[in-house]
Amino acid sequence: MNKPAVNDTNDEPCIQTVAEPLQQYLQEKASPKPGRNNATSEVPSPNVRAFRPTNRQPLAMLTILDDGSREDGETIRIRDSRFTIGREKGDVKIPFDGDISSQHVELRCQKQKGRFRWYLIDRKSTNGTFVRAFRASLSRETELIIGSRRYLFQLPVLGSEATETEALQTNAYRAPTRTLFEQFVPRLTETGVAEQHARSFSIGGREMNLGGDPRCDITIQDDPFISPKHARMYQDESDRWMIEDLKSLNGVWIRVNKFAIDKQTEFQLGQQRFRFQPNTNH
Repeated sequence: MNKPAVNDTNDEPCIQTVAEPLQQYLQEKASPKPGRNNATSEVPSPNVRAFRPTNRQPLAMLTILDDGSREDGETIRIRDSRFTIGREKGDVKIPFDGDISSQHVELRCQKQKGRFRWYLIDRKSTNGTFVRAFRASLSRETELIIGSRRYLFQLPVLGSEATETEALQTNAYRAPTRTLFEQFVPRLTETGVAEQHARSFSIGGREMNLGGDPRCDITIQDDPFISPKHARMYQDESDRWMIEDLKSLNGVWIRVNKFAIDKQTEFQLGQQRFRFQPNTNH
């Protein structure tokens, strides 16, 4: 039997955004290369940096993405320390999306230890705020968007979690609703549908693939937004459950309450997707 999973916490998941694996490569490509400057160009000094503001917050860029695109859309330059998005109220309003709350989310810039940092903060919205992740930890009751549906990652409730009073009580017999195996493994359960129609998948072993391909451990063939090999769920060396995007077209999205944005990040409210760039220095 597997060891108990260690993700039993209500803390925000540890999320590595899609942009992060590219950062080092992009920085290397952007660095000046010796011998690349022509005769009329100034040879840059390794000790001199391009100008950027030091006494005010950096300019941030928000793109309201066009449907079906990760690049094109309406771009807004954010020059305030707080910027809100909602269906009825906010600096940006999306009135035609009924899944977005009246005041849904706030982008807030705060100065901490001499540096400015942006945060994405959900304002107790009904349907939540989701960040596109390359890799993320999964804690108890982590909510995800995979394809066109939402799922809840659920860890098993172990017997040791019962209170002492409950442990001493004698309960009348009731037939188990799950097999013995299912009671001790995590599950991925669809949300937002009637309980009798919700799909639920047992996650056995230390690694399982999810996708539309019937060879995947978890197969979802009737969702056209799921790639053949969409994501994998696995336990790392610390027995922590993780999910990783397998270069899917539509990504893996994790629900957050407050998320620090240090790099380019995509997020979703209702049916609308956004791309946020903390500053204009790519």
